Amino acid sequence: MITAALWIDFDGDGQLDLVTAGDWMPLQFFKKEGQHLRNVTESMGIGPTRGRWLSLATGDFNRDGHPDLVAGNLGENHTYRTSRESRFGIYAGDYTGVRRTDIILTTELDGTEYPWYGLAMLGKPVYTIGLRFPNHAAFSHASIRDILSASQIAGSLHYQADTFASLYLQSTGQGTFTATPLPSAAQIAPVRGIVVTDVDRDGNLDLVVAGNLYDTEPNTPPADAGNGLWLRGDGGGQFTAVSPRQSGFLTPGNVTGLSALKTPTGIAVLVASHGDSLSAYVIRRR
Repeated sequence: MITAALWIDFDGDGQLDLVTAGDWMPLQFFKKEGQHLRNVTESMGIGPTRGRWLSLATGDFNRDGHPDLVAGNLGENHTYRTSRESRFGIYAGDYTGVRRTDIILTTELDGTEYPWYGLAMLGKPVYTIGLRFPNHAAFSHASIRDILSASQIAGSLHYQADTFASLYLQSTGQGTFTATPLPSAAQIAPVRGIVVTDVDRDGNLDLVVAGNLYDTEPNTPPADAGNGLWLRGDGGGQFTAVSPRQSGFLTPGNVTGLSALKTPTGIAVLVASHGDSLSAYVIRRR
């Protein structure tokens, strides 16, 4: 599912191109060619980027005249973890024949996918697993290919994630990007909102990010460690986290998005939170 999209001229040909992000999807780049768009993701130089993407923003953070990107992801402080060596995944299908979609989350070990949850969690909703594995010892070594038949696997929706890190993608000026994770302080919670502005008026673009995720699966804690964060840019593509105590930007709760608004007193950062009222923080010019 697409969750964010941006029109930017990432190859410098004077035409706006499209960048998209989504849930269980890679970051994707589409080059504008006349009246059509061509997927050029593989030529971007950033490697596999399948993730749980939530937001996108752009700005010239290293002041070279080329637009860079920031992509907000699930973060690296979640119950679910993934890496290119041990990818987190999901299988979805009707495994009990009752016309209901069952979900099986997976983790990978030496190239083999295993169920994330144990028999107690999976054996009840997917009762066929409980019938096939009568005890926890029998289930403890079972891979996905042991608990699902070949036809069930073939009929499943299957996704995997390469990274949950929120990323800064710096343009090389040649139509490609280099990707690096945002500072660790920005990885403690999902980044669902991004505002690009020069907070301290030093001539360098900064980031204001926020987000949490309360809608999680049963027995999975909410991703609620985020309190909002100012990431001070140095004009060279590096960012330093400024704590809420120093910045005054404190946005706990189920934050779902940020937006910037010009006001007579300065730029206001609007904070949208699920189940709560809209709030605003004014960036005061000193």
